[in-house]
Amino acid sequence: MKTIPTLAILVLGLSLLLTGCNSVDKSGGITVTVADLKAIDSSLLETQVTMTLRYTSESLNAFGFSGSSHKLYFNGAYIGRAVSHTPIGLPPLSTTTRDVTLIIENSALVKQLLSMQGQTTASYRLESVLFMTSGDTDIKVKTDSDGVLDLHGLQAAR
Repeated sequence: MKTIPTLAILVLGLSLLLTGCNSVDKSGGITVTVADLKAIDSSLLETQVTMTLRYTSESLNAFGFSGSSHKLYFNGAYIGRAVSHTPIGLPPLSTTTRDVTLIIENSALVKQLLSMQGQTTASYRLESVLFMTSGDTDIKVKTDSDGVLDLHGLQAAR
């Protein structure tokens, strides 16, 4: 009879241990979304666009990032990349915006989207990597987002 209570206590303790290891972080996370695109410079070989990014922290912790890297896709096709060495500070439960320079590497697709009659928006996906240093450790925070963008700001990029 003593084995049943001992076994029950062992099973209960093991289940509590496993539940603690599998708990979800309730502090939230960080998302990066595209707020706006504006054409700034276009040449025969390269098109640059100012991409306004919105950084949102749903965490109870403050974050400081030393830089970031972003890949932008329109309708599933790769458009270009932006890299920024500008530090980003995010207080707990906050939102901030930053402008980065996007180098368009697939200008043919952008021109095709802009030339379509009645086409003023495109679905986008943004893959971001945020860089931070904690002591001697370099940390990369990866985040993906998607949405719909107004293409009017790219009219000068033709």
